Formats: sequence, structure tokens, C-alpha cells
Amino acid sequence: MRQCFNFMDPYQLGYVKELAALREVLHHASRKYPQVTSQQKAVIRSSKKLKELWDQIDSDGNGYISFPEWVEWVSSTGATQFGFPSAVGIFGEKGKAGAYNIPCTVEGCTCECFVKDPDNEKFCARAGCGHRAGLHSADHVALIAASLPHDWSLVFNSHDVRELSGQRQLVPLGDDECLQVQEIMNASVRRAWSRDRGRTEQVPDSYEVVRVERNENIRLWLKYLLKKTLMAEAINSPGFNANNTAVPMELYTMMTSEKVESLPFLAGNRADASLNEWFLWHGGSSEGIKSIADQEFKQLYAGKTTGTLYGSGTYLTDSCTKADEYAREDPATGLYGLLLCRVMGGRVLYNDQVSPDAKYLVNNVLQGPYDSVFGDREKCRNTFKEIVIYESSQAYPEYIVYYRRKYAPQEPAQPLASYKSET
Repeated sequence: MRQCFNFMDPYQLGYVKELAALREVLHHASRKYPQVTSQQKAVIRSSKKLKELWDQIDSDGNGYISFPEWVEWVSSTGATQFGFPSAVGIFGEKGKAGAYNIPCTVEGCTCECFVKDPDNEKFCARAGCGHRAGLHSADHVALIAASLPHDWSLVFNSHDVRELSGQRQLVPLGDDECLQVQEIMNASVRRAWSRDRGRTEQVPDSYEVVRVERNENIRLWLKYLLKKTLMAEAINSPGFNANNTAVPMELYTMMTSEKVESLPFLAGNRADASLNEWFLWHGGSSEGIKSIADQEFKQLYAGKTTGTLYGSGTYLTDSCTKADEYAREDPATGLYGLLLCRVMGGRVLYNDQVSPDAKYLVNNVLQGPYDSVFGDREKCRNTFKEIVIYESSQAYPEYIVYYRRKYAPQEPAQPLASYKSET
């Protein structure tokens, strides 16, 4: 599957952008697959049908196909429709190797789990086996279970991988965990005003967490985990810009960073600061944030509400005050809602310009060595940091936080002192 994607992405940008490349790989994959129907062959021949398939694979709507989107499509329909090999899993840190067995699939071989040969890592070192790593395959259900965070309470209701990947639930956190989320919120308050709040709306002094729900969404988590793996691989390799100059990996700290590194409820799954993995906020209506938690961020809708200063992407921030600008009161409860998202920043393109060149920034991420944009409006406008990603699998909407806005009591107006004119 990875080889098919690399064929479409010859410059290893991490994205496919040409319809012709998709058509060619579909053609090659289906030639030796007898189950391909005339309807599927019509997709390869018709530009219109091919574009419809492209839009189906490009689930976040940014106009490009990423590897996580490719894996998701092949695993759900591509393998059966066009003859692509199904996913075999993520090894090493990518999938918590050791938490599940990777048995040999060669007929008659009794090897129950692949062990790397120290002399040749592509082969198994177990006595009686010696077969290639590619001939070993983990049980997909066991692999998925091993990849999920340890604190999830979701119970598998199927052994069909396609049905399993669609499982999701929102789990209310306990009082102690809610208090810890309150600490993250307190640490990310910045009493500053920006235009997106509106001229007549007062900036809250603080925020009171009322309820928090953990988003246990297998499909979105696996996409995020795969993207994190790919970014980690790329970060460990040198990145180069258009002038063939090496791009350094610079680390950035967010307002939320210190708290999320120490709070107990995140102990089993800390953010990886060495990869610029952060917890960031995103605001919206109650229905909007629940839709994102269910379906992922949609780049197709980027900028519909607040504009696109840094291009069409998903905008997040380390300040709950900034995210609160876009939150909407739920008339049924009187509460507001924010998403607390796990975000992979990776190689960051820093920008502190008042009027940035959005096209330049987007191109350097989608067609260059960077993974995200850090718009430092705190520096250039004394407002807030804005983090922008252009691929949805870089952000996992992990918590929905419901809260109240809190305002300090206003001092009563003092009467003016009487004025006596001098004569």
C-alpha cells in the first residue's frame, strides 16, 4: 500500500495532487484483479468519475490525498474494488509493538510472532521460520486494540475491521479529571481582545469548566496515529526547502504545554514535545464541535466563518480566550463549548508578519518541507498565537469542554465631585 502511494507521490511530499497519478495506480492494481467490475473500470476511464472518486478519498476536502486518507480508503473499499493489498499494521512505536503478536502467514510455519534477525532486519530470527517480515501479519483487531489509548473504555462490538474502525463514543470525565482540564483552561487564559470577538462583546475574565467528554473515535485516532508516525519519520530525515537548504527542526512551547506535561489524567499518553505535539483549542457552536469530533475537521469549509489570513486550513490556538471568540452559547444549557485537540505541529513555518503571504505559507506546507504554520499574532498584534494545519489527520479532537464565561463584578460608577468656579 505504501509503495502504491509513493508511486503517486514520487517527490515524497506526503501528498498526491495529480489525478493522472491516481488513474495510473488504479489501472496497474486492477489489471491482475479478476473481481474488478466494468463499473470500476469505467472509473479509471472517465475523468468525471475519477474526480468523484478523488473527492471520496480526499475526506478532509483540502484538494490533496494524504497517506492516512489513502490507507482509510483502501482499507474500507479500495482493496475489494480494485485489488489493492490491505493494510498490515504499524510496527514499532507506530503501533506499540509487543502489545500484540505478528505471526507468520506461510503455510505450515509455526512462528507466532516476528522477531528481527540482528544480521538482517527484514527476516525473522525465530528457529524454524526465517521468513521475510512482509510474510508476517498481525491480527487487525488485536493491532487496533493495541494502538488505542489505555484509558479508553470503548468495547469492541465487531471483529470486522471496517465496522470496528467506525466505532466511536463520547465518555464523560469524572470530577477529578474535569478539575485537571480546568487547570489547562486557567493556564491558557489571555485577556486580550481581537476583531473576531466583535466590538461590543466583553472579554471574559475566566472560564468555569462544567462538563468534559472524551472523544473515543477509532477511525480518527488511527488516522492521527498514522500521520504522527509518518511525520516522526520525516522529522528524523533532513528536510529541504526550494533552495535545497536544510530546514532545521525547531521546538515551540505553547501556553498549555507545561500543564499537559504534568497532569495525572494524561500520564499514559503525553504529548511528544520533541515532535511539536501540543494540546490546542478550537471553538465553535455545540453542534459544530460535536460534528468535528464525529467526522474530523473539514478543510473544505475552512474560512467560511472567520477568514483565511494564513490560507485555507484548520486554525487552532493555545489560548482558550482566543478559541472562545468562536464559541456559541447553547440555548438549552447556557453553556459554551470548545475542543481540546491533540495536534502534530512537526516542522513549523514561523511567521510574525502583520499581513502574511498566505499562498506562500500553504505551498511551503503542502508542497514543501513544513508541516504547519505558526502565526505569531501575539508578537505582531499583541493578540494570540494561531496554529494552522492543512491536513485534518494532524489534529485529533480529543476532548469536548463545556464551560461558563465568568466576568469580574463591575465597580459602580462614582459620582463626579462638584466643581466650584473661582472668582
